[in-house]
Amino acid sequence: MLFNSYIFVLAFLPVFLAFFEFARFAAHRSLSYGDACKWLIVFASLVFYVPFGLRNCLVLIGSVVLNAALAKWQSESAVNNSFFIRIVVLINVVSLLIFKFNGVFFPVAVSFYTFSQISYQVDLYRGEIEEFKLPDYLAYILFFPKLLQGPLMGYQDFERELEKSVSAHIDHEIILRALFLFSMGLFKKVILADTFGKAVDFGYENVAGLGSLEAILIAVFYSFQLYFDFSGYCDMASAICMMMGFELPVNFNSPYKAVNILDFWKRWHITLTKFFTKYVYIPLGGNRKGMARMYLNLMIVFLLSGLWHGNGWNFIVWGAMHGVLYVATRAVQNLREDKKNKQNGFISRCIVTPMKVLLTFTYVTLAWVFFRAPRISDAITLITRIFTGGHKRIASQLAADFQLDEIWYVIKVTPFANMPFGWEICLWLFLIVAGVMIFFLPNAMTIAGKAKIGWKTTIATAILMVWCILSFAGVSTFLYMNF
Repeated sequence: MLFNSYIFVLAFLPVFLAFFEFARFAAHRSLSYGDACKWLIVFASLVFYVPFGLRNCLVLIGSVVLNAALAKWQSESAVNNSFFIRIVVLINVVSLLIFKFNGVFFPVAVSFYTFSQISYQVDLYRGEIEEFKLPDYLAYILFFPKLLQGPLMGYQDFERELEKSVSAHIDHEIILRALFLFSMGLFKKVILADTFGKAVDFGYENVAGLGSLEAILIAVFYSFQLYFDFSGYCDMASAICMMMGFELPVNFNSPYKAVNILDFWKRWHITLTKFFTKYVYIPLGGNRKGMARMYLNLMIVFLLSGLWHGNGWNFIVWGAMHGVLYVATRAVQNLREDKKNKQNGFISRCIVTPMKVLLTFTYVTLAWVFFRAPRISDAITLITRIFTGGHKRIASQLAADFQLDEIWYVIKVTPFANMPFGWEICLWLFLIVAGVMIFFLPNAMTIAGKAKIGWKTTIATAILMVWCILSFAGVSTFLYMNF
């Protein structure tokens, strides 16, 4: 089941919240009902996952049952040793690799729930989790707001938030803020990401014939598509949890405002970065074995990140591009550590910082070309077309992907429709709106948190929700579900 679907918005979510409030009310009246909310989450999460089909469900259940048995065994017996935990981690990693590289079937969300189970098993071994409790474990792994695309939340943080959620009471202002946030996330996904996605699909299907401007636009469009797809999911997941009195960790924090690649990875898929740091980078030695080893460890992490996203060489290239620049930036910063010079505030704010943001975004966008292209040759072709495509007018099919009826019909009755750029006006309108949202506006969490709740936000929420629901017929799945 997807957040951007009729059944989720109009049926599953309101029914779940009603039952969750009833279970929470029962827990308030009697502590013996404390596990009711957890079992409700488990049941609802399984119902949420069922529409993805029998094969996906069997893999999920098999993985959870096996790991639950191993965790219980580890918790209650004397097998808590390094050899056992290595075997447990190896089982999970090998099972994930089999699905990633078999080329036949890739279960929905398998990377996310596998990583969550690895995290739980290792933390249990390290003593960070006191004991295995079945309802808590199942609720942690299956929790539907984070099941499909994260965030990768630590068990201790999840347990703390769940206990807080069970003991919470309805706060109508928080509910309204959550609905406002959910509507913004839905808008990002349904209206922006999926519209950019149609244009991106056209571009990569016709990559050899793109003009220079078209090639640039396709590269930027995919950067924007991925941004709004992922941030839209994060906003909706956080909003659902807000309605429950539960706080998810921040996983996406305006990454295209980053001034360098280090800053980017502090903002993009934040919990994945923390996962690789805690369970890969630090066990490899981190920065404790000298600078050369530290740089090697960082490259290993980025190459693994590339493999995690996909099994093609294009993903390895993407990971290597980020790794090389990350290591180079760290090295330069280490050299300049004792030679920091303060720049004029105005120059830094108005010239230097925007240039850093632009250069970082450009590099990240070029790396995304390899990430999106079916083959490395397609990525190279698109980048080549940027410089050799010539002055070619934007293809009518490309421009038509942005002509949503509810916008295009309004433009057609204005003089703009008859101007030379009239056919492309929706494309440029989408690009401008997206650019302003990405580079100049606060993120949706900040907007929802600071907004004055009243008739204006209520109308905005209603408009966005209705617009998105009416557009559900043409929506796609979330991109990160493929990883």
